[in-house]
Amino acid sequence: MFIMLSFPLLLLVLTGHIGIVRSSCTSKLEKSLFDDLIGMMLKLKGTEHIAYRKELRQNDIPAFTAYRNSAQRLSSNAIVKFDKLWTNNLSAYDVTTGVFTAPIAGLYHFSAVVMSISGKTLFLHLWHNDSKTAGSYTNGDGHKTGTFDVVLTLKKGDRIYLRCKGGHDSQSIYSDSDNYSTFSGYLIAQ
Repeated sequence: MFIMLSFPLLLLVLTGHIGIVRSSCTSKLEKSLFDDLIGMMLKLKGTEHIAYRKELRQNDIPAFTAYRNSAQRLSSNAIVKFDKLWTNNLSAYDVTTGVFTAPIAGLYHFSAVVMSISGKTLFLHLWHNDSKTAGSYTNGDGHKTGTFDVVLTLKKGDRIYLRCKGGHDSQSIYSDSDNYSTFSGYLIAQ
């Protein structure tokens, strides 16, 4: 068993022995050490030769988090464009179109938080190719947030995006330098 409590403090439990390691490693060195520790644990348990085990590295996993730091005015059926990125492994999210395109088939998790302009209605759907999935409707006084949280099975090339509901012109996504509106997705399993 391996448990990471915090960067400078690492707790390792192997065959009943507990050791505490203090260091100031770089993230690259920490990953290398972590990989070595996992390898040792697998050898201790006799599982290092499992033929079906496929090791994915962090940069091989489709994952993105996009956000807006300004408002976006939406016309009917317009796609929400989260135009800034924190993460975009495999360049699967396109900031110019607002669309995530699955680079590999698998089970994916998607989530989004969208904030309305104060006192205004905001009606959105999460789309999978040309089909609506989850919806979000916010209305009332003050700023409101709508959320999406879905797991979908995708084929390579499938597209995921947020779109304004048809027939609802003049809606807006609110955001500012505090980045209130975000959209994320990542591969769970192949």
